[in-house]
Amino acid sequence: MRFASLLVYTDEGPEVRTRIALAGEIAGLFKSHLIGIAASMPDVPQVDPYAAGAMLGETLGLFRDMAETDVGRARTLFWDVVGETADHAEWRGDVGYPSDLVVQALRAADLVVLGRRDPARSPARSPDPADVLMAAGRPVLIVPPAIAIGPLGTPAVIAWKDCREAQRAVAAALPLLGASSIVHIIEVCTAEQAEDARDRVSDVAIFLGRHGIVASAQTVQGDGGPRSDQIIAFAEDHGAGLIVAGGYGHARLREWVMGGVTHGLLERSPVCLLLSH
Repeated sequence: MRFASLLVYTDEGPEVRTRIALAGEIAGLFKSHLIGIAASMPDVPQVDPYAAGAMLGETLGLFRDMAETDVGRARTLFWDVVGETADHAEWRGDVGYPSDLVVQALRAADLVVLGRRDPARSPARSPDPADVLMAAGRPVLIVPPAIAIGPLGTPAVIAWKDCREAQRAVAAALPLLGASSIVHIIEVCTAEQAEDARDRVSDVAIFLGRHGIVASAQTVQGDGGPRSDQIIAFAEDHGAGLIVAGGYGHARLREWVMGGVTHGLLERSPVCLLLSH
């Protein structure tokens, strides 16, 4: 149970160093290859090609140069943080849409480490984790802006739902779950569903036990509020550093519409969140 290769996105913001350092820590634990990546799409303003035709080419070149400068700064930051692990790391940066380039680069990695989506940050500079999750064939580890507890050596929580996405998430998370002190498998359900839910989470706990992972299974009765909030509260109460869940969503009008639990966890999880679609 190990990751052979990790991908970490490098953009701007005070939390980026922590994200890169965490990816490096995970890579060190599993002796993984670490790939840093960044992308920037030229933010070209709308112009009238007839009114400004003579300057259009020069303007496009200027904005491409600015995008390349963004990528260059990210590269410098990545190597600055990675430091001594350089022998087991590489850099990939290019001009283009960040989400698209991350999805393409994931053919070379087991897992991608991203920051949480920041509405104040341009999608031309940073990927949307939901876009990557739904388009990629790899799990996504989303790191919140501030990490009080890391995902290694601490308890983990699996937010179980009996479907393929949750099964894939658990399988993808096995290396991190194996590095956890204990794994709590929970299913938020109604009182009427509790008996069947207990059987489901017990099966998952037995599965993890056969992988040598210490696991505990239990049900959580829904309180009528968002289930994502109950999952987060459980994780906080148990000192968890990682939440694992299936990622649910569908396409509508060329945009991804995320499921309620997935959306809530993406927006508010205070600890690292591993999702798989």
